[in-house]
Amino acid sequence: MDNNQSLNNTENISVATTEISLSRNARFWILLLFDIPSVACAFFVLFCIIIDRKLRSNIKNHVLVILLLFGIGSQLIDIPFYLNFIVHSSVLPSKPSTCLLWWFVDTGMYDGGVIFMAWTAFERHIIVFHEQWISTRKRRIIVHYFPMLFLILYIFIYYIYAIYYFPCENTYAYILPFCGESPCYAYDPIMGMWDWVVNIVTPTFLEAFLSLSFIFRVLWKKHHSHLPIHWRKHRKMAIQLMSLSSLNIAFNIPLSIINIAYFCGLSYDIGVEATQYFTFLCYFVIFLFPFICLASISGVKKTFNERILRRRRLLLQRFTVTVKPENFSLQTTKRR
Repeated sequence: MDNNQSLNNTENISVATTEISLSRNARFWILLLFDIPSVACAFFVLFCIIIDRKLRSNIKNHVLVILLLFGIGSQLIDIPFYLNFIVHSSVLPSKPSTCLLWWFVDTGMYDGGVIFMAWTAFERHIIVFHEQWISTRKRRIIVHYFPMLFLILYIFIYYIYAIYYFPCENTYAYILPFCGESPCYAYDPIMGMWDWVVNIVTPTFLEAFLSLSFIFRVLWKKHHSHLPIHWRKHRKMAIQLMSLSSLNIAFNIPLSIINIAYFCGLSYDIGVEATQYFTFLCYFVIFLFPFICLASISGVKKTFNERILRRRRLLLQRFTVTVKPENFSLQTTKRR
């Protein structure tokens, strides 16, 4: 079979088993109406962090910037591809390079975000409970910057190799979203298992565990330690982390549990529709993340209130006409 073989006929493809039962029209408007404000919010948060030296130098925000960039990649490539497919009922342009790019963004960048969410939860433990580990420039390079650089290189090297260069034969079905199939590396016993265990399931459950344990450690230290934890100082960080964990628990963990059940022997005919819905709902992890950053990063929230909300109030005041009752009189016309 040629590596660039495409399947354009529907005889061997069951749309019912590859697409969510929600109508394409509904999917189009859901994705469009959530994607536009989410992209605007993501760019606004990034702009605020970049121009504000205090926000830019705060190590708590560095991993959030990376997560925002991963999300923007999906919002500007993955979702437009999906919307374009819904409009034309076909992947356009219908060629392998389109499918490979879609797979890379949809799989690689999303799973990369899951990995960094797990690192975010782990790093919050360091910032709060082991602050001495990042107290000097050298320690910050080793504990903070080097791990993030390693993860970025790992994510891009792994998925570029897996999707573009792994020696296997891809199948492209242009009449189905995401070209119908997963990249062929996912069916390899070694590459597929590594991707599923290391890049998806492990960071998904690890992020939830680390987030919950972070809250537990904060509360435990607050009540039982002689060295009190300044709760107000870390409250926003805890709320932010729990918000991220809520997204993970709501959308990623159910999908991972279903996949674990399949791995343990559950028939693939069971839970197909649930898997499709949870896969679609994973987009909301990307959609909601910028708004969590907007609400939880103090400098960004302040800038939003001052530059957006205040300006909106001023514009409303400028164009509002105050009507005084004494300026008007009620006249009646006598019918002839």
